[in-house]
Amino acid sequence: MTTNKSQYTITTQWIIPEDKKSEVESFFAEHEVWMRETHNLSGDEEPRIVDYSVSKAPQYIDNDLEKGPSGKTIYSLHEVYMTEQGGMKHFELWQSHPAAEKMASMAEYQTEMSFNAEVIASMES
Repeated sequence: MTTNKSQYTITTQWIIPEDKKSEVESFFAEHEVWMRETHNLSGDEEPRIVDYSVSKAPQYIDNDLEKGPSGKTIYSLHEVYMTEQGGMKHFELWQSHPAAEKMASMAEYQTEMSFNAEVIASMES
């Protein structure tokens, strides 16, 4: 499936120091398993997810490629749901997951989060 206008996203970013990378990547591996077990790619049952990805990239000093990497890594979590209710159901399910505490411990590194952001531009209609 592809992302379309009027769908809804949850996007979060963290800037993680080098000594926390393995812990964070372990969390995302666990999160991916949970997403596969609890989210639907088809049908009508929520949460109906269209896209899910976690990416990582080096953070650059002053966002300047010429200055080089800072030694920290930016992790981005991106989820796209068919409806607003999908994101709500996601959070409802997540509250009871043991890894929710791990995510809470990452809060000091979180830089941004958007919840149920409406898709207003897409390569699809």
